[in-house]
Amino acid sequence: MGNKIGKKQAKIPDEDLDFLATKTNFSRKQIKDWYKAFTRDCPEGEITRGKFLEIYAQLFPDGKAKSFYNHLFRTFDVDNSGKIDFKEFLLAISITQDGKPEEKLDLAFRLYDIDRNGAIEEEEMSEIIKAIYLMVDDEGEIQSDLPPDNRARSIFQKMDTNSDGVLTKEEFIKGCMNDISLYNMLTGTNSEDKIENGDEGNEDENSEGEYSCGD
Repeated sequence: MGNKIGKKQAKIPDEDLDFLATKTNFSRKQIKDWYKAFTRDCPEGEITRGKFLEIYAQLFPDGKAKSFYNHLFRTFDVDNSGKIDFKEFLLAISITQDGKPEEKLDLAFRLYDIDRNGAIEEEEMSEIIKAIYLMVDDEGEIQSDLPPDNRARSIFQKMDTNSDGVLTKEEFIKGCMNDISLYNMLTGTNSEDKIENGDEGNEDENSEGEYSCGD
């Protein structure tokens, strides 16, 4: 989305505030709080790929999460500019924190659609699942005896209902909505209940959120 905020600008533009109030689950006050935090830590108004990876390197110093967060950066960078601006950032945060199942699945689809062609190939799913395995396997969070390639193939074949070798967004979302284990695996959530449409709860009005663009 590409617009630099400018180091001296502390107030979010009215058009951005209106847009985010409509498109996210945050209140106008929360959006202003997020904006202040974002511009304080990212005075240029954008997060570069290098800075994004630097942040997560502090959380995962063994380097095993780098591949996954490279893909996550691409997913957040909607306009493919090589940088994440405030609107892109908050839209993604709103979905991951408080989005409806369909919104989370739309974000997950963008994560797996590596080449942005509107469909997921088995090789793309395998690449992301390998990155997930590498990031969390030591923590015992992968509930499968299958290696990542086989796991990806099993998931892909289950979702590819017309056997044409690609997953449309509709196939991807339908497959996840009908299988809670797939939904949890592919969206990175931990729901144990039946997936239902609707909000999953709102953040506290005074919540600013926790993140940093780095020191």
